[in-house]
Amino acid sequence: MKLTHCLALSSLAACAAVSQDIPPRDPSLGRDNHISIYLGQRNLDEDDWEPVEEQPMFGIEYAHETYGSAVGFEVGIMGSKDDDEVGGVDVEGRTGELYGGIRKTFGEDVVRPCLGAGLSVIKAKAEVGSQDDDDSAAAVYAHGGISFFLSESFFIGLDLRILFSGDLEIAGSDVDADYGQLAFLMGFGF
Repeated sequence: MKLTHCLALSSLAACAAVSQDIPPRDPSLGRDNHISIYLGQRNLDEDDWEPVEEQPMFGIEYAHETYGSAVGFEVGIMGSKDDDEVGGVDVEGRTGELYGGIRKTFGEDVVRPCLGAGLSVIKAKAEVGSQDDDDSAAAVYAHGGISFFLSESFFIGLDLRILFSGDLEIAGSDVDADYGQLAFLMGFGF
């Protein structure tokens, strides 16, 4: 048993001592630019948005990361919308968001985790019957996900995203546009 532990520790130490130079770019590993389409659900604060707090969402994003660089960048646009009826009155809520920030994709294998964060401008609108109001705010977002590269230029994945500090005033009330979002994504590299 001690011999097994010694061999395992020796192997790990030998791996740590190996130089980690960045190898020349292999074109089969993927592309530096990505366009992604997001489909999922955005969950807004139930206290502020009920009964339309769970909104289907759609988004499109452009990301650039140069192979071997520390971080890249991302910019995108996303939106969500839901409607319901309460006591015979139509209720609709929607958001639109423009964002940009930094991102880091880890690895060059088929499965690639990714993290990102940045600034967002979000606009939210609420309609109750014939009354409506909207407001915009600057906010901060962060996300993490995992992509599965099915070829060098096509991938699918999942992304979990949060937005916070999106304070709004709609119909004279302080509300927020903070959300949690889970989305399926698919995209291509070029």
